Amino acid sequence: MSHRFTALFTHLIFSTKDRFPHLDRDLGAECRAYIGGIVENVGGRRIAIGGVADHIHLLVDMPATLALSDFVRTIKSNSSKWIHENRNRPKFA
Repeated sequence: MSHRFTALFTHLIFSTKDRFPHLDRDLGAECRAYIGGIVENVGGRRIAIGGVADHIHLLVDMPATLALSDFVRTIKSNSSKWIHENRNRPKFA
């Protein structure tokens, strides 16, 4: 019986549109926590999530069964939707 071990450590950086500082202290912390939940829900493992008012850094261990493009799309679409619905930031992009 063979075993397979895969570790896909990935460093991602997401920036706000035009580097506008939407991610202030409160929203940034909540958004990073929400993104961490998304990563875990798709089978990944968050190693570190940080950032400042205009961008977020993620160091994650991606699941081997998910393409990078699908992983990034899931994180960006769900976190953006969450900000629009729960934080009333109409110009957020």
